[in-house]
Amino acid sequence: MTTTVFLNYRAADEPFGTALVDRELSRRFGSDAVFRAAKSIPLGADWERRMFEAVAESTALLVVMGRTWPGVDLDGRSLLEDPADFVRREILLAFDLGKIVVPVRLGRSRPLREELPDVLAALVECQDVEVRFRNAEADLDNLAERLAEVVPALPEPVPQVAPRTTITISDVSGSNVQAQETFTNTGTFTMGAIRNDWRGAR
Repeated sequence: MTTTVFLNYRAADEPFGTALVDRELSRRFGSDAVFRAAKSIPLGADWERRMFEAVAESTALLVVMGRTWPGVDLDGRSLLEDPADFVRREILLAFDLGKIVVPVRLGRSRPLREELPDVLAALVECQDVEVRFRNAEADLDNLAERLAEVVPALPEPVPQVAPRTTITISDVSGSNVQAQETFTNTGTFTMGAIRNDWRGAR
């Protein structure tokens, strides 16, 4: 399967947030449909070539923005001003190829026009989505639903099967098993303290 959604991000900016976006979209649509460089580029591959190939293969590029997304160099200049900056290059390629570009804000405000170089000015006009810390699950569900609407190529949601756990509880007296109970759990199992006279129950 080729990449459908490409995650554009700055590694030094909210890396755990980007990993969360990847995890939730991959859980819904399958890992192969979502490209995140740290996950998707095989060992030993030409990573730069593979990364830009994935942008070209994708239908949508998500620009994951944390609070330090623009980045700064040693002289205090925005990294987005650097023509060699990979975040900038990936976004520009997506625009050039007519991809759907979606800013995904991780608890930050929309970037101002004056924060961006002229070549990225179109980013301000793109409809965005915010993922908030206290509402991350619902916000990510909303992102997935809206992506499914605008990207028909996304696969159907992957069915989620609850793990099954079989537990056997025995009442042992000396060397003899007096009674035995076996049951299968498909949800969350919590067991409290066990007393010496506990006999178990379904």
